[in-house]
Amino acid sequence: MDKFDRQLLTFLQADASVSNAHMGASIGLSASQVSRRRARLETDGVINGYRAEVNPEAVGLSLNAFIKVRLHSHSKTTAENFRQRVKSIPAIQLACAITGDADYLLRVRVQDLTALAELINEQLLAHADVREVRSDVVLDMIKDDGTVSLATP
Repeated sequence: MDKFDRQLLTFLQADASVSNAHMGASIGLSASQVSRRRARLETDGVINGYRAEVNPEAVGLSLNAFIKVRLHSHSKTTAENFRQRVKSIPAIQLACAITGDADYLLRVRVQDLTALAELINEQLLAHADVREVRSDVVLDMIKDDGTVSLATP
């Protein structure tokens, strides 16, 4: 990956709808060179896809929370069952297996506290493999840009 690839990725992270011609003019490549590089980055798995960034509040999802989950056991079956359950819950935006005092960290977006309580009580705690759930409601999102830093190592 060279400086042109990094510049291309920086452009795409800021606005994936920008044209190849515009990117090329900005970084000193032709539109066809940008197109070839972009296709290679997609084929190589550097670019995983494209999507619209939706404002959660604008669609009624005003409560943002983090949930830590501890399981009763750490068996392969228990972990796989929990992972599959998490993948099936649309309100969960991010799910990570973590170290420390919990097994998983979840980021959720829901309408309100009632919806958060329902998710915790009916979708997480209702399953026998979940031992403990602790939630933290976000008061103010300071940074959430979702980009990957492409500073040259």
